[in-house]
Amino acid sequence: MEQPILDDWQDKATDSIVLPYKYTPRDYQLPLWHAAFPQQFGLSMEAARRFLLVWHRRAGKDKTSINLVTAKGMEEVGNYLYMLPEQTQARKIIWHGIGADGMRFIDHIPQEIIRKKYNSEMLVELINGSTIQLGGSDAYDSWMGTNPRGIVFSEFSLQDPQAWHYFRPILVENRGWAIFIYTPRGHNHGFELYKIAKKEVEKGNTDWFYSNINVDQSKREDGSPVITQKDIQSEIDAGMPPEMVRQEFYNSFDAGVMGSYYGDLIEALRARSPSSIGHYPYDPRYPVITAWDLGISDATAIWFVQNIGGSPRIIEYYEERNIPLTEHVRYVLSKPYNYIEHLAPHDITVRDYGTGVTRLELAMEHGIDFTVLPKLSRDDGIEAVRALLPTCTFDASQAEYGIEVLMGYERQWDDKFKRFRDAPTHNWASHGADAFRGLAIGWTGVSEIEHYRKPRVLSSIKH
Repeated sequence: MEQPILDDWQDKATDSIVLPYKYTPRDYQLPLWHAAFPQQFGLSMEAARRFLLVWHRRAGKDKTSINLVTAKGMEEVGNYLYMLPEQTQARKIIWHGIGADGMRFIDHIPQEIIRKKYNSEMLVELINGSTIQLGGSDAYDSWMGTNPRGIVFSEFSLQDPQAWHYFRPILVENRGWAIFIYTPRGHNHGFELYKIAKKEVEKGNTDWFYSNINVDQSKREDGSPVITQKDIQSEIDAGMPPEMVRQEFYNSFDAGVMGSYYGDLIEALRARSPSSIGHYPYDPRYPVITAWDLGISDATAIWFVQNIGGSPRIIEYYEERNIPLTEHVRYVLSKPYNYIEHLAPHDITVRDYGTGVTRLELAMEHGIDFTVLPKLSRDDGIEAVRALLPTCTFDASQAEYGIEVLMGYERQWDDKFKRFRDAPTHNWASHGADAFRGLAIGWTGVSEIEHYRKPRVLSSIKH
């Protein structure tokens, strides 16, 4: 880069302060800076407002982004957010994390432009009044009122897509910007956004910028590859599956959904002709079953399902967080559906410490009489889902987020041993996946239900 992005701030501080700070963009990173700061490079266009970076592992995604958000924060006063999938990841990877060059990511915000740091909130206040705050999309609704002018979504393909939908209207209103950085995770929301960005750029929409850089396209300042074939072979020798190599280093969206419990089955439903994910709305000739996962201080998830010829038709997925059970009940009963059964997990019978009332009793008081599911092992429940999913159809309109949830339910990755653990990651997809597991556990016997009836006894269900 021939000149600092913000040379005015260089003059006002000291001669040693240049933004970006202690960072020189590589050739493949420069187009991003051109799109973000066109006037600094003599380009006669407005800065882009949506940036999508599908860059391979260790291509410098976060180092580039923390420098860019700092420069943006000094260019225009506002609140800026830097989000990873989880709050704990934001602290570990960015707030305390160190790059391959030995420099802490957060130190790319030079002390000379910092007014104050708040460690507990992971917030940096700049001398011009801007703030840069780190956090997780697992609690995106806790950032209400921040009115951000810019957001970085790091590892977007692993994030709850609802976070983007939550902030998007704010950024539209204040003409703010967003950066999405990630490697692929199959045909999930990251893939859909990639297709949108590519299409917008191809038709000449300068509000959008996208960059897809794999290991064959990235070079260091001296022309050497960022990741060598020897590096990749070392990962393979250490146990990295070939599909993950294609995904992480060659940006393949078609390498399979590594670690996802149900991703292969969702992809098979999409590939089926006619697709099992499409226009499958509520049919008033058939009753509706609901399957719940009940959150207390977090999300409650509900699937709405009809039995069409013995097969589940998923007509709607609902998820809300931090509201009482009575509000969820009110939502369900407000729908124009002819309900026949409501399935709930076994912990609905636990008594509240303060009131002594179970949520089962509370729901019954407000109009829903649940069938309580037996407590099966997680593995048995997952196998029940895998047996049921190939028989399902999904309404792409009302169950779109639910499909993302099932795609996002994944095993934990052990980076030390280069393998997936036999345990799920507790993430944004967990509640919806648990609710669907309840549906699979309770599906046996549904085909015999023809009229309203009292809750079944499901203590001895076999699959």
